[in-house]
Amino acid sequence: MKTNMLKMLALKAKNRMMNKNTGDAYFNSKIKIINVRDDDFVDKVRGVLENEKKSINPLKYLMDEKVLFKLDGRAREKYLLEITEKYLKAKSQIEKEKLAS
Repeated sequence: MKTNMLKMLALKAKNRMMNKNTGDAYFNSKIKIINVRDDDFVDKVRGVLENEKKSINPLKYLMDEKVLFKLDGRAREKYLLEITEKYLKAKSQIEKEKLAS
C-alpha cells in the first residue's frame, strides 16, 4: 500500500514537471526539510546503503511517515521530491568520501 502511494506521488510529480504545471499551493506549502548538510541524514543514508534489504527502497526508510501523512497531495509530492534530492546528494557525498579514502 505504501509503495503504491509512493509510486503514485512520484508519477504525479513527474507529470507536473513534464507539463510544467506548477500551482501556487505547491510552492507555498510550509514544509521544513532537513538541512542539506545534516549529518544525521547522511548517517541514515550510509545505513541504508550498507543494508541490502533497505537499499531496495531507500526512500521508505528516509521519510518521516508521520509528516508524510499529515500533508496534502501536492505537499506530499514536494516532500518526496526533496527527500529524493537529498538522498542523491548524500549518496554522492558518501561515494566521494569512499573514493578519497
